[in-house]
Amino acid sequence: MRILLILAGLALSLAAASQEIYRWVDKNGIVHYSDQPDSPNAELITVIESNTYDSADTAPASSSGTAEEADDQTVSPYDSLSIVQPEPDQVFFGSDVVVTATADLQGTLRPDHSVVFFLNGNRRPAQGLSAEFSGLARGSYFLRASILDQNGDPVVTSQQTTFHVRQPSINSPQSPLAPKPPPKPTPRPARPPTGN
Repeated sequence: MRILLILAGLALSLAAASQEIYRWVDKNGIVHYSDQPDSPNAELITVIESNTYDSADTAPASSSGTAEEADDQTVSPYDSLSIVQPEPDQVFFGSDVVVTATADLQGTLRPDHSVVFFLNGNRRPAQGLSAEFSGLARGSYFLRASILDQNGDPVVTSQQTTFHVRQPSINSPQSPLAPKPPPKPTPRPARPPTGN
């Protein structure tokens, strides 16, 4: 396994230095990678170019659009979006818990934009800037909020927050603040019989 990792690392480092990589298997069944075909049965491997990303700031503005339209495409109308409830790593207890998620938006929500929450990747539309989640099983949940434009593309997205749901059990009571049951009384030792 270690040899495969070393060879994969070698192949990746060679791919960064050169675009032509050759692969062959020797008589012992060992796979080799090199930028030179050191064997007659070496085959050329096509290296996939690395992905690049052009940000919206560097994209040229449309010559037919006005400056106001160009500003709308590159500048977000919102300063920030954050989740204020639940608090990070907040724990909820109970099998019928209802978790209310609330977001704070710095800016005025445009009429053609909508607020959505994503709970473990599942989309839930918001009522204003909040949404309620019920029927949650025991476990950890990942929550984030987004403002979507009329095409469903995100305009601004909050940082992800995590909360936890715990179910009552013998080892884990309903709440860490729940009163503890009274201690069991200790039995008194039996008295030896007395003779009369």
